[in-house]
Parts: sequence; structure tokens; C-alpha cells
Amino acid sequence: MGVNLEMNKLKFQDMEDFFMKFHSRRDLFLSIVIWSSIIFLIGSALSPAFVGGVSLIGGVLLFLLCISMAGLIAWIWISTYYVINENDLFIRTGPATQSIPLGSISKAKPVRSWVASTATSIHRIEIHYDRYEYVQISPLDQEAFLRELQHRCPHLQLQ
Repeated sequence: MGVNLEMNKLKFQDMEDFFMKFHSRRDLFLSIVIWSSIIFLIGSALSPAFVGGVSLIGGVLLFLLCISMAGLIAWIWISTYYVINENDLFIRTGPATQSIPLGSISKAKPVRSWVASTATSIHRIEIHYDRYEYVQISPLDQEAFLRELQHRCPHLQLQ
């Protein structure tokens, strides 16, 4: 039994060497805005049942639209994370996934920005890749993320 446990620990350590997952940082202000929007959408979805004046079809359509939007916003907010493996940086934001080959990443720098992106915080890392492309992400532990990215991309310029 003890040998099997040791083998499982070794397998897990090997998996850590293969990929690293970084959860997204979430700012308090953005959390308030996002969750307020979700609550508003749920309230809007339920309002025809309490207010009236809407046909059954209209009420059902409003309910489906508002609940779908609230679910999508929650999905994006809750399931944003970043994975670095041997060859790629994967960015997962709700239903969307982006893959950036590590060989195409040229530089990374910490930034503060309100620009719409795959980040859930204004404290971000801007990653430049290919020739003119860039993406902004917000890992919870920026220093560990940059260390791991530098380890896997020795050609990376940190600014």
C-alpha cells in the first residue's frame, strides 16, 4: 500500500512538470458588477410572474433569454483560468478556449487595464505573441505565472 502511494505521488509530480494551472484573479469591484448583473438578470427573468402584463410566450422568452445570459456571465466569471504545458499556453474563459504556442510568445509585461479581455481583474499580464498579436490575462499569482512562463519560454522578454 505504501509503495502504491509513493508511486501516485511521483505520478502527480510528473504531471505538475507537464502542466501548471493558474486560477484567475478577481477584483472586488468587478465581482460586485458581475454578480449584480447576474442578480438583475435573474430578477428580470422572474419579473413577468410578479408584475404581469406580459403574454405567456413573451414571459417564457424573456425568462429563457435572461437566465441564459446570467448563466453565461457566471460561467465566464467562474471558469476563467490559464494552463501552461510543454508547448502551449491555454486560456479558458467560460465556453471559449484559446491556445498560444509557447514558441510564438515574444514578451510579457504586467499592466493595469480596463480593456475588455480574458482577464477578470485590472491587474493583468500582457502577453505578446506571433508578430502583432497580444492577449491580457489575470493570473492570481502573477509572479509564479511569469516564472513558469520564463522557465518554459527561455527566449521570453520580461518587462
